[in-house]
Amino acid sequence: MKETIEIPEKYFDPKEEKFCVYEIYRKSKKTIYYLRDKNAELVEKIILDDFQGLPSGLYLNRSGYGFGKKGVFFLIALKNNLSPNKKLELIVSNKKNKSIKTTKNSTTIIFPYVDIKNLLSRLSRMNEDNNNELREAVASFLSTRFPKKIKISTVNFDEYKGGEIASILRRKKISQKLNTEDLQSLNNLFPKIFESALKGKRGAIRNERSTLIRNTKNTTDKIFLDEVIKEFEINLSKKVLNEKVWQDFLRDKVFRFLANYVTTIEKQNISLEVSYPDFVLTDVYGFIDIFEIKRHNTPLLSFDSSHENYYWNSEIAKAISQIENYIDEIIKNSDAYIKAIKRKKGVDIRVVRPRGYIIAGSSQQFSNEKESEDFRKLGVSLKNISFILYDELLENLKNLRSKL
Repeated sequence: MKETIEIPEKYFDPKEEKFCVYEIYRKSKKTIYYLRDKNAELVEKIILDDFQGLPSGLYLNRSGYGFGKKGVFFLIALKNNLSPNKKLELIVSNKKNKSIKTTKNSTTIIFPYVDIKNLLSRLSRMNEDNNNELREAVASFLSTRFPKKIKISTVNFDEYKGGEIASILRRKKISQKLNTEDLQSLNNLFPKIFESALKGKRGAIRNERSTLIRNTKNTTDKIFLDEVIKEFEINLSKKVLNEKVWQDFLRDKVFRFLANYVTTIEKQNISLEVSYPDFVLTDVYGFIDIFEIKRHNTPLLSFDSSHENYYWNSEIAKAISQIENYIDEIIKNSDAYIKAIKRKKGVDIRVVRPRGYIIAGSSQQFSNEKESEDFRKLGVSLKNISFILYDELLENLKNLRSKL
């Protein structure tokens, strides 16, 4: 049976239409790029395996001049070190494999696409006048990828070189054009910068890192707080919002901004007989406070018309009683509770006169000055419990944002 010959799509130099720059083989899933002039003396063609067209990032010239001026250093190094007296075939593959195969008349070298892309990206950032730097980059690349067959450099190509990030950041519109991969890489990099030891490094570098840490925290706190405040306002505008929604919101986005608290411990049951509160927050010294979360529309007070004063609404009275019981239970079973928190959360805590906080209601509920005053009086009369109104908590976040 006669084999069918695949006819490629040909693409010619727009200025010199006789010269075919590349051919696309749809069935074979490959593209063959042809070089011209002095480039062709080094490598006649580049086979782009598993590509239907010219891939981005290789800077392949549409007129057949290869990888550009800086890419010539790559082709020269390949020719001189692998195949000075033989035909050289270069394959750029969309797969991860790399290899060098030598026959009597030719040498074929396969590179993963991402490797060539990274090399050319680094070359593009280098000063065009510094040929030695370009040669060293190519030499380190080849020696790192094929250490047994190519030994022209001892420098690891994949090791960062000081100044590369600065070179990238000098480009225009960096922040607007970051993609998911960029952001993930930055996300992985910043903790390493903050945690890395700078012993023996120059004072200027240590100072710059300290400034970076401080500025990064301030900026991220501003952005995060803006989002939190916006979401807080939306939640408060709703007539009804599930208690669990408030608990999740406060835990995930608000508690981190409450002064002195560093760890949030959700409800824990250390035995079948004893239950514990919605949240326990620990400060920097390990001391704990107890938080009970109610809804923003939970009624705070009821009116006694016969005595013309206000008293705790039944739901709030239950919350007060509940949190007092929590405090008593935690103090009574402090040893068991401390061990349970250590075992389940890996956190060391201290149980010494914990205070209780109830987050509930809003000052908008107060219909007159008398109701507001009675609320304050009732709150002051409580021994170890304080109230935090939702709108007061929101106002605290706004004040913190303005300070930043």
